[in-house]
Amino acid sequence: MRDSPVGSPYRESGSDREKVSPMSQVDRFAVFPELHITVDPLPNQAIRVRVAGEITMENVADLRTVLHRAIDDVRATAVEVDLSLVTFIDSTGIGKLVAARAHARGNHSDLWITNPGPNVRRVLSLLGLLEILSAPDWAPPKSA
Repeated sequence: MRDSPVGSPYRESGSDREKVSPMSQVDRFAVFPELHITVDPLPNQAIRVRVAGEITMENVADLRTVLHRAIDDVRATAVEVDLSLVTFIDSTGIGKLVAARAHARGNHSDLWITNPGPNVRRVLSLLGLLEILSAPDWAPPKSA
């Protein structure tokens, strides 16, 4: 069996041509977005979680683990999630932030986001979550 030229939707086997799903050709080259998370202590047993990259369904479990450990294991009084370096967030990422906030409040803690970039801010605003998830003293920039 030999592969057809790159981009061809067919794989050849002897004299037979077999139609191949376009995704099967892409699967072996798939690159999942990277997510970088750092944790810094703040005064009064609070924690800052800095997130960089894209928050997607492929990597959101890592963010959930860090946030839950901060709340459950460290017993942080508050968790600040700095999104200034997040370039994209999908619905699973947004769902995990909302769930983490509820988890924090259920454990006598609090969780909020700070510094969302323009793309993240726009999505959260459209969903009505920007003010709900933002720190109490944070306000979105006024539009001109």
